[in-house]
Amino acid sequence: MKLNYRDKVILITLLVILVWVIGVMFFIKPKFEELDTANKEFDAQVLLLNQKKEEIAADEGLEDRVKQAYKDVTNIANNFYKKMTTDEVSTKIDDLLDEVKITNDSLSISQYSSATLAFINGTPVEAQTDIDRIAKTELDTAPEGITEEVTQEEAVKGPVTVPAYTVEFGFSCKLDDLKTFLENLRTNKEKSLVVTECTISDINEETITGEMTLCLMMMPRMEDPLKKNSQVNNDQAAASAESTAESAAS
Repeated sequence: MKLNYRDKVILITLLVILVWVIGVMFFIKPKFEELDTANKEFDAQVLLLNQKKEEIAADEGLEDRVKQAYKDVTNIANNFYKKMTTDEVSTKIDDLLDEVKITNDSLSISQYSSATLAFINGTPVEAQTDIDRIAKTELDTAPEGITEEVTQEEAVKGPVTVPAYTVEFGFSCKLDDLKTFLENLRTNKEKSLVVTECTISDINEETITGEMTLCLMMMPRMEDPLKKNSQVNNDQAAASAESTAESAAS
């Protein structure tokens, strides 16, 4: 079939359009889609990079902050006795009473329990012990961004609970010796040992007798997190070296 000039032009035009459509559909469009995907992936990686930079900036000085936090916790814990057994508590109380010449009898110690430390606003300073002030400091500590009103409310709702023993005994001594013992407790000389109840039969006698109930509070010591982390890393390195040596030997 012989084509005239007009038909040839139309055919060539159709072929050009067909080639262009095929090129767009199978070559250009996929490349644009790949470019769009690459741009989205690039934006995601840039966002991730910025997040990592923020995390690195936030972690700057982290080791120093961990050291300071551990020091603060240790300072608070040092105001309390370490975790003790009932035999150790009995020996401790006997030693403290012997130091001030107080004779005790029928000493009894409760099972391992807990005590609650809470600071009540408005308590006169003269009536506070060092343990009261430690409790207030602990309760008043709040994360940044929390208002003073919320902090005070949380302090009321969230008192500090610590392990404790209740110690009860009868005693006989001179009044001045009893005052010395109580003064030692008030000034926190004997750490977190406080009187919860004390009765005296006759305060006018040269040797007074009575009964006393004490609360001995404890706080377990926290392991240094940096030393613990270092030990974990050393153990992992040793295990890896041992595994490598076994693989080489086999």
